Amino acid sequence: MATYTAHQYYTAHTEDLPWQCAPTPGISFKSLRFDPDTGQGAVLIHMTPNSVYPRHIAHGGLDVLVVDGEVVWDGQTVARGGFIHLPPGTHSEPRTVGGCVLYATFSGKVENLHQGWNPRAPAAQ
Repeated sequence: MATYTAHQYYTAHTEDLPWQCAPTPGISFKSLRFDPDTGQGAVLIHMTPNSVYPRHIAHGGLDVLVVDGEVVWDGQTVARGGFIHLPPGTHSEPRTVGGCVLYATFSGKVENLHQGWNPRAPAAQ
């Protein structure tokens, strides 16, 4: 597993990266960047129809772009092209009915409140 700091330049072609299965059914990741020193990172998240991302806290905040499909975030449906900003300390549990792909960046630790679930997929190789 490779990790990248905020001061390191690199490129990755997302179509060449494998999806990493999460412990939660219907959720998989492509980890694009993760800095273990700061907790900052960027991921693509794939949610299959009727899946739920476990409840979590974005300690440093979270920015999400809906790349495809629709996600329901705090009761609001956000479709392809929509943007979601969560300030530091926000709790959330997004879900999808028809499936979606999200691009998310986080500025610090993301703590899952679901036991046995680690939010960080391996970084891009």
